[in-house]
Amino acid sequence: MKSSQSSETRKKNNKAVDLFIEKPVYGGYGLARKEGKVFLVRYTVPGELIKAIPIREKKDHTEALPLEIKIPSEARREPVCPFYGKCGGCHYQHIEYDHQVRIKKVILEESLTRIGKIKNLPEVHTLMSPEEFGYRIRVQFKGDGDRVGFFRWGEREVIGVEYCPVSHPEINTLIPALRRVSAEAGMPCEFHVSYSPSEDKFLIIIVTPTELDKEILESFRDFLPERVVGIGNYLRVGQSLTMRKWTGREYLLYEVKGKRFRVSAGSFFQVNWSLWESFVDTVLWDINYRKAIELYGGVGFFTLFLAEKGNFIEASDSNPSAVNDAQYNAKINGGENLLFIKNSAYRHLKMRGGEVIDLLVLDPPRSGLSQKERDLILKNRPERILYISCNPATLARDLGHLTAGGYSIKRTVLVDNFPQTYHIESVTLLEIQE
Repeated sequence: MKSSQSSETRKKNNKAVDLFIEKPVYGGYGLARKEGKVFLVRYTVPGELIKAIPIREKKDHTEALPLEIKIPSEARREPVCPFYGKCGGCHYQHIEYDHQVRIKKVILEESLTRIGKIKNLPEVHTLMSPEEFGYRIRVQFKGDGDRVGFFRWGEREVIGVEYCPVSHPEINTLIPALRRVSAEAGMPCEFHVSYSPSEDKFLIIIVTPTELDKEILESFRDFLPERVVGIGNYLRVGQSLTMRKWTGREYLLYEVKGKRFRVSAGSFFQVNWSLWESFVDTVLWDINYRKAIELYGGVGFFTLFLAEKGNFIEASDSNPSAVNDAQYNAKINGGENLLFIKNSAYRHLKMRGGEVIDLLVLDPPRSGLSQKERDLILKNRPERILYISCNPATLARDLGHLTAGGYSIKRTVLVDNFPQTYHIESVTLLEIQE
């Protein structure tokens, strides 16, 4: 495999070096060592002998790109996407899918033992995605003139694409229309496209540096199919999005295991539609309780099912859009033993301090738990903790604190929510040791 290199990289004229890829590293890299230096190389597989070109010197390692795969791994395959190696959205398409999951398992186990200092780690189970392509029902495209696609890995250059293999096929049908909208907008923009396979409808958020007039926003409907039921213009400030204006419907409806969910434009829903049911089943494994608290509950994706396993569950989220959706979802699904409140995780924990909690459910962002949240958990000592994580490093850090504070890990499952990428989701069940 010869990876595409940016003009900046080509100007460096760095000397190529032969490397043996020892092991995988979180972030989509393979690790190699030579002459006392550590190299992190994209688009490789452990066990391969390669020729690589250094592209970036860091304090403790050198980042590199492969120029030639001298001895390839048996797990190497041809990527299905013609934009792979240019677009930065995928990292593992060159690896057979079952081997991708094995790599992620190695990284998760290594994170838990090295970062979390966890001893006697139980076997990590794996849940593979039924679909390794076409699974994403929410996609963020970048627009620059008439180019619509994704950023090049580690850079701000937009790589235009004709289609995206990991996106739901119906989302790919919108790309030509998005290209027209991007050109009409006349400025760099982002398109956050959400699709409901349950009702075959779309929402589109257009993020722009300058506000779009409502007439312009509504004119975009001329380029888009009727299945696009709502379009909004948003402003990005850091990692947060703020709505400027909206036209049309502001929500989609999804159905999972017989339950219906309303999900507004400002709310999050599980991205991999092919894993919805098995993900829920994994979370529900061996769960029963009298009283439970769920932090970062979102629109109630797990809460509605968890409610069937116990007497009463109270869930919170700091996102008002998600809480409004969750309260609505509880009503339409007949949830009478659950309560959704708007609250931060820390305030929710503090509010329930001293109460007897049988089960604490955690589904934090990539940053994991704060020190104050971990301290409150250890102070209140719920009988069981169910930790849903999307970052093995912060998970390991948090589990390290929890196990040092008296908990033991009963079960960990790697849930491959994002095939072809380095992202790792997992579910861990902990119990207090008396």
